[in-house]
Amino acid sequence: AVYPTSIYRHSNGLTLATPDSQTIEAVMSTTLTTTIKITRGVLDPSNMILANLYQPLGRCVALVDDKVVLHYGEKLKSYFEYHGIKLVMLVHGGNEIDKDIQHVEEILVELKKNNVARNEPVLIMGGGVIADIGGFATALYHRNTPYVMLCTSIVTGIDAGPSPRTCCDGFGFKNLYGAYHPPVLTLTDRAFWNTLHEGWIRHGIAEIIKMSVVEDKSLFELLEKAGPRLIQTKFGTEGDTDEEFEELCDSIIGKAMEGYVRSEYGNLWETHQCRPHAYGHN
Repeated sequence: AVYPTSIYRHSNGLTLATPDSQTIEAVMSTTLTTTIKITRGVLDPSNMILANLYQPLGRCVALVDDKVVLHYGEKLKSYFEYHGIKLVMLVHGGNEIDKDIQHVEEILVELKKNNVARNEPVLIMGGGVIADIGGFATALYHRNTPYVMLCTSIVTGIDAGPSPRTCCDGFGFKNLYGAYHPPVLTLTDRAFWNTLHEGWIRHGIAEIIKMSVVEDKSLFELLEKAGPRLIQTKFGTEGDTDEEFEELCDSIIGKAMEGYVRSEYGNLWETHQCRPHAYGHN
């Protein structure tokens, strides 16, 4: 019998050899399974997504952006406390200056100190930088440790969060080190966007506009329908909002995410240059 060691990855291979075994060739394949959810109130006790994942494990090791923890650290603690799940919170910087191999190593040391198991999903909570360095650390730890991405920015919530490209900078070069290691679960909850300032809201909308221009006309039409109200209400999280508008916001997020994932996951290892989501990258 073959006893699986992961519920997220499956591998196979075909090996051929000459009769004298002097030439051997092989074709190897890997299947990755991931889930992406656009949800509401992910840290409300009634939302069971995280509780159902971590209750069987008895604890959650969470890597949290040092700015995000100021806004949502207590709510994160309360959520797991309510469900009787031990929370181990590892707080790290999520600025561009923190995106280096030294910070990746610091995360690795903390994962080892807390004896994170090879199939224990680490919860990563924050924006793009913490997604990059945290995802890269889990790729290195035990050579492949799963992680759950809880997105707190717009760009993370529709792009960097589910991205399989984890990385850090080095020697002055962008993303010099990295690994292809997508999260096993990505959660986008626009409630987190309420604490973003207007500039970050605009940056996120620009990313969604890019996806609509290169991928999905219907997404562009939804953006036109929502208009400036997206900025004024921070995607329906404050001010002049209602259920109909909030559903429109969720549709925009979902379509943007779907467009990104369809192009990105279809070219997981970047083996060809058909990468419309990378339009504008230098």
